[in-house]
Amino acid sequence: MGTLSKFLGKPKDITINGEILTIHPLKVKDMELFSKQQPTEAEIKKMSTEIIRLSIPGTTVEEIEGLDMDTFVKIMGEINTLNGFKDERLESIKARITKAKEQ
Repeated sequence: MGTLSKFLGKPKDITINGEILTIHPLKVKDMELFSKQQPTEAEIKKMSTEIIRLSIPGTTVEEIEGLDMDTFVKIMGEINTLNGFKDERLESIKARITKAKEQ
C-alpha cells in the first residue's frame, strides 16, 4: 500500500425509508462529474444520476430516474455529507419537499 492508502474513503451504511444502503465515497478521478460551474438542468440531472450510480455500485440509471424526489433528496444528502459537499440546490429542494409535506 502507498503512503496515502490510510486516507482512502470508507463506505458507509445509511438508512433510507427503513432500508439499509451502503454508499461509497467519490474519488478524485470522479471530480469532473460535479465540477461544472453553471450546469444546465439536464447536466444537473446527469451529474446527480452518475454520482448516485458511483456511490451505490450496481444501481442502474433506470432505478435512479424512477426514484421519488423525497428519496432522491435523502440519498443525495447522505452522499453529499459523506463526501463533505454542500449543495444549495439540494437544500432548496429539501425545503420545498418538507413544506409540501406539512400542507
